[in-house]
Amino acid sequence: MKPYYRRKHRRRFFLLLAIVICLLCLTTMRLWRDTTETKVIAVVIDSTSSMMKKERTILDLFDDMTHGQVVSTILKSNGQPDELLFCNVDNMRGAVDSDRYLNALAQTKHTLEKRPGDRVVVNISLGSHNPKTEETQLIKDILGLGAIVVAAAGNDGAKESTYPAALDGVICVGASAHGIRREYSNYGDVDIFADGAYRTTETAALPSNMGVETHSRTVTLNGTSFAAPRVSGVIVKMLRLNPSFETAQILEILQKTSDNVIGFEPGAMNRLNALAEISVHYALLKTTRHTFFMGLQVVCMLVVVCAGLLILIPMCEFLFRVLFPNCWVTLKQRRINRIMAAHTKRPRAIRYLIDCLFPGYTRLFESASSALLAIGEAAVPELIRAYPYKPCNEFGDFAACIHDLIGKIGGREAQAFLRAEQARKDDMTLGIE
Repeated sequence: MKPYYRRKHRRRFFLLLAIVICLLCLTTMRLWRDTTETKVIAVVIDSTSSMMKKERTILDLFDDMTHGQVVSTILKSNGQPDELLFCNVDNMRGAVDSDRYLNALAQTKHTLEKRPGDRVVVNISLGSHNPKTEETQLIKDILGLGAIVVAAAGNDGAKESTYPAALDGVICVGASAHGIRREYSNYGDVDIFADGAYRTTETAALPSNMGVETHSRTVTLNGTSFAAPRVSGVIVKMLRLNPSFETAQILEILQKTSDNVIGFEPGAMNRLNALAEISVHYALLKTTRHTFFMGLQVVCMLVVVCAGLLILIPMCEFLFRVLFPNCWVTLKQRRINRIMAAHTKRPRAIRYLIDCLFPGYTRLFESASSALLAIGEAAVPELIRAYPYKPCNEFGDFAACIHDLIGKIGGREAQAFLRAEQARKDDMTLGIE
């Protein structure tokens, strides 16, 4: 047993090590924490009416899904606001009500007046083609109080975007995918594009005669309504990193770091690029990701090139052998002579001699056979390895030639191989009988 003082120092060492690890973890968490004293609030002005009315069944296996619920989920997954306020704009019949919409804007204005020190991002994934005077004035007042308003461009596939997205100062969001505007997305006055697709899968388990039966449904939604909260979420994240940003600065960063959309000057939002522009940690993440994909591309190119060479080199040799047989035999013969002239016969050289055993080319076959017989027992291990992998070729029974060479060379290893091969053939004969 170790002396007490050694065990005591060992305890102190492990205690000190644990303290250092805790400090490192706390420092890392502090570095990656993007919250500040200023709170970032997201306000979602949307509908709570069901979008799954046609899919609802008597059993109600799955939870209902509303437009506002999906918008809020997308926003929170992209930005994690300190607080999310939801304003419902539906009337008793489940339709968007103009008065409730104006009341929601008034509530948002009241929130801004009551909390002047916080940053507010307002997401509006609805609109109309005819703006009201009250709506325009309320949006103007909200912008004047420092809020950032993001609105969906609309799903008519038209040049004119809907209001309030078309109002001055509002960030108008269109929908795109893979560098192409979605056909349903309006494109007039668009400031930035984003992915407008939303897909989710839900499962439910029910008892049955076989035990438990699992039911599932996949919901796929498309629209600028779901592109807008993605932009709102990224803006929330940017404000958490730097609460002093104004709308013009944020829009400039989003547009500068965006991906190209064919036919449009504003591009598609790139979340990582936008955050890397203002955060060292996200810049490091972007560099790491870029390096990884560059390395992956290089590896794929090397694999393709090597695979091509493995196919191309034997093909070139085959064509050369078919078109110029005499030259091919002469080159092979010269290599055999150089191998035999060397003082040591490496395994690689012996394998080359085995590859020259072409029964159809008498002179080359005799030369390679003579060279292997001259090498003697040192060639037997390589001949045994080549025996099962090359049973035959286009010029004759390759395996029989190898078998005969092993028998002619002889030796303990050759005799053991021949006995094992004969026993295998006898077993096969008995099995057939």
